[in-house]
Amino acid sequence: MYSKGFMGQPVRMSRRGFLKLSGAGIAGATLLALIGSWDAPAQDLQYYSSLLEEFEEAAEEYDVPLDLLLAIGYVNTRWEMPPPEASAYEPGDLHGRGAYGIMQLVQNDTADTLGEASRLTDIPEEELIADRRSNILGGAALLAESQGEKPATLSEWFGAIDGRGGNGKIFEAVAGIGAGEIFAGEIFRALREGPSETTLDGEQIALEAREEALGALAALDAQEEALEELDEELKEALEMQEEALEALDALAGGL
Repeated sequence: MYSKGFMGQPVRMSRRGFLKLSGAGIAGATLLALIGSWDAPAQDLQYYSSLLEEFEEAAEEYDVPLDLLLAIGYVNTRWEMPPPEASAYEPGDLHGRGAYGIMQLVQNDTADTLGEASRLTDIPEEELIADRRSNILGGAALLAESQGEKPATLSEWFGAIDGRGGNGKIFEAVAGIGAGEIFAGEIFRALREGPSETTLDGEQIALEAREEALGALAALDAQEEALEELDEELKEALEMQEEALEALDALAGGL
């Protein structure tokens, strides 16, 4: 991978095309619009912290794949840390989902992955919401908790991101860990494509494409194809039913 801050030197990384928005990315598009209109605070050079270093710390602390953690952050917010008010929870508001930070920790009437992250990390919720490093640590802790026993391959982490298919605790949320198969699919598509981005504070981050992601995507594509085939069969059955009803109506009208 590649990270280049405004104080650092570049290291190995290939740039590839950006992941196209689809599925779970639609909600992210609204969040990105809010981020784009937000003036990021100027970084104090003395206290500048590399985003990549924060991801590396979190991945090591909770023994989760670094590339996977980075892909989650990319799909969520394109590696930006939105202000808490960007999607603060407001009942009835589509955009007020209660999903916070680069890892989209959730707290609303139906889910509390933010509270779970606080319990796992011993970091106060307020800090998880507002501080980027803490937020990433919280997301890594959730991913590890959802996965449980660590798998042998990258593709086997799919269920942990989904929130209901890992070996650990089950999570269900509108964003981030527990956001379901569509979200997990976006993460593995990002891993397959190898996205790159320059953040608002000038740090360049990219991921090399990972062929290991193809295994999880192949299973997901097969499932989607099976559902499409089922939809076609249901359509045909409904058409046959309608034709039979029309025939009965015609027969009844002739009596």
